[in-house]
Amino acid sequence: MMKQFVTGFMMMALAAAMLPGMGLAGLAITGTLLTLAMAGALPLRIKRKWYDHTAGSVTVTEASGQLGGTVTINDRVVGMVLTGATEGSYTAGTPMLVTSLTDVTTAGITSTGNAFAYRHCKEFYDQAPVGTQLYLMLVPATITIADMADNTNANGAKKLLNFAAGKIKVLGLLADDKAIDVAGGTITITNGLNADVYTAANSVKIMEAAFRADQKPFRAVIGGSSYSGVASALTDEATGTTNNKAAILIGDTISYDATYTSACLGLFMGKVASNSVQVKASRVKDGPLSNTTAYLKTTPLAGTGNDMVTIAQKHFITWVTYPNVSGFFFSGDPMLCATTDDYWFLARGRVIDKAHVIAYTTFVNEVDDDIPTVEGGKPSPGFAKWLEQQIINQVSDTMLANGEISSVGCFIDPEQNVITTSTLNVVLKIRPKGYLTYINVSLGFEL
Repeated sequence: MMKQFVTGFMMMALAAAMLPGMGLAGLAITGTLLTLAMAGALPLRIKRKWYDHTAGSVTVTEASGQLGGTVTINDRVVGMVLTGATEGSYTAGTPMLVTSLTDVTTAGITSTGNAFAYRHCKEFYDQAPVGTQLYLMLVPATITIADMADNTNANGAKKLLNFAAGKIKVLGLLADDKAIDVAGGTITITNGLNADVYTAANSVKIMEAAFRADQKPFRAVIGGSSYSGVASALTDEATGTTNNKAAILIGDTISYDATYTSACLGLFMGKVASNSVQVKASRVKDGPLSNTTAYLKTTPLAGTGNDMVTIAQKHFITWVTYPNVSGFFFSGDPMLCATTDDYWFLARGRVIDKAHVIAYTTFVNEVDDDIPTVEGGKPSPGFAKWLEQQIINQVSDTMLANGEISSVGCFIDPEQNVITTSTLNVVLKIRPKGYLTYINVSLGFEL
C-alpha cells in the first residue's frame, strides 16, 4: 500500500511540475513534497480541513527570483573643479561629496577664505534642491583651467572623476583667472576668451574618451573665463569643430572683474542637476533661473545689445531673455560642434550616456556565458530574442517609463557565427524626445 501511494504521489508531483507556468519553481516544490513522502514524513492519508470536503480549496505559494531587477542609475550627479585654497579643515586638492551648502561650510570652505568657490557652490544650491549630490574639489591657483582638463595631470579633474568612480555624469570646470594672475600665472586672451579655455575643451575630450573606455561616460561644461566682451571675436564653434563632449559657458551673475571675468558655472550645474537627462537647461517651462542679475563681462545683460544672440549662434551657452517673461534663462546647452552631430547639445548627450551605462550593466552579465547555438555556429533564435528583450526591458523600465526617450528597440542578427568569433553583435536603437526650439504661429482674423 505504501509503495502504491508513493508511486502515485510521484506521478502527481511530476505532472504538477509540468503544468504551464510551473517550470523549475514548480518542480522544486513538488520535489520537496516527493522527498518528504518517500521518507515517511508525510502520512499515508493527508488530513483535510472540514471545509475541504464541502467547498474545495486553493493553495497559493509565492515564488521568488522570477523577475530581473531594474538597473538603478543616479544620472543627475555632477562634479565641479574650482580654483580655491586650503582653508580650515579643508586641504586644496581634496575631492569630496556634498549634498548641501551646509556640507560645504562644514568641510571648511567659507565665503571668507574661499569667496570664489563658495559663491559657485551657493549658486549651485540656489538652483538645485538640498540633497542634490555634488562632487567637489578645489585646486590651488597654480593649476590653470588647461591643467584641470589634462588627463595626464593626476591633480586635475581626473582626481575628482576617479574619486567619484563613474558617478559624475556632467563635469564642470572653472578657473579664477584673477587669482591665477596674482599667483604669477599668465592669462592670454585669444579669440575673446582665456586661451586656456579652448585648450581645456580639447583636452577634456581626450579625458572623456579615456573614462568612456572604462564605461564611465560624462560630458563637460567649462567656464569661459576672461571673456573680452567682444562677441564677434569668439571662435565659431558651430562650424568646423567636432567636440560633442564639451561646452563653454559665457556670462555671470555678477560683475566679477573688469579684466578677468568669471562665468556662472555653479548656477548652470545646479540647473543640470535639477532635471532629468532629456531636459534642456534652457527649458522655459521650468521658470526663470534663481539669479536676479546677469552680466556679459561687466555689462548688465540689458546693455549688451545683440551680443547674447551672437554668442549663442556660435554654440556657446549664455543668457537669454524673453519679452513679457520675467527673469533670465540659458540660451540652450550646445556642445562645441555642428548641429549635424547627433549629440550637439548636452541633453541629447546625457540621454545616450545613460543608455550606455544601462547597456553595459545589462550585457556585462552575459560575458563568457555559454549560449545555445544552431547549425552554422549561429545563436539560437530563441536565445537571441530573449537577450533582445532583456535590454529592451531595462531601457524601457529605466528611461521610457520616465519619459526620457520616445522608444527603444534592439536587434541581434541571428545569422552571425558566434562559435568561431566568440563575439555577439547587438544593435540597440533609441528614439529621443523632440524639442520645440522654434515655434511658428500663423496668426490672423477669421470672418
